[in-house]
Amino acid sequence: MGDLFAPDVLEGDQTPRAPDPHFPLRPFAAEIPQAVGLDPHAEAAESPAERLLRLARAAVSGGRRAEAELLFLELVGLEPSHLAGRIELARLYERGGQEDEAVHHFTEAVRLHTGLPDPLVARGAFLARIKRHPEAEADLHRALRLAPEDAAVHFELGFALWRKGLATEAVAYLQRVIQLDPARADAAYYLGESLHQVGDDLAALAALERSAALDASNPKPLQLMGRVLDRLGRPEEAREMYRRAREVTPR
Repeated sequence: MGDLFAPDVLEGDQTPRAPDPHFPLRPFAAEIPQAVGLDPHAEAAESPAERLLRLARAAVSGGRRAEAELLFLELVGLEPSHLAGRIELARLYERGGQEDEAVHHFTEAVRLHTGLPDPLVARGAFLARIKRHPEAEADLHRALRLAPEDAAVHFELGFALWRKGLATEAVAYLQRVIQLDPARADAAYYLGESLHQVGDDLAALAALERSAALDASNPKPLQLMGRVLDRLGRPEEAREMYRRAREVTPR
């Protein structure tokens, strides 16, 4: 450097830390933290409960049921009122055929979250699946009083009634789901099923067309549309629906 610049050009006093009236930004330099390795954009660290939930979900996705069970149990032991952990543990037990354990954890979720509709919906849907219909409907009606505009509550109640064979009663709840959440292909499908069962095939066809449009990869609406069209005396259209259903059926 001495060959390019005179030595006196390179010399100077150290920049002071005191305020400099000629450069108002310079005093703030003294306030900059000097710690090394801090990332101001880094995400906050996971809490222990968040970590356990993440690991348990990963174990479920990976088919490691025993590991998932232990992680969920650790989670609800650490934080008994953890709603997602409690419900997902109950569903894990349900898939494993352990109905008593599932009932216990669904019931704990309801007990620990009095006034919330979600645990009532989860327990009610489970009870409907195991054909404990009076208890299921009681839970779902309680949830409906808490959340009268919640599409999920209307769907589970309509679906439970349809599973019970009460298609006429199911129709009103499933129609309400579509009003509240027009993008629900499952509600449109079960509305079509219910309407078909009560003999309103033209309305059933409209509901099934909606379901097929919302979920083009699902063969079930197309298959049922074929049956409805057969009943309506439209065999050519029915055959076309059966053909389309075969095209989208997984092989």
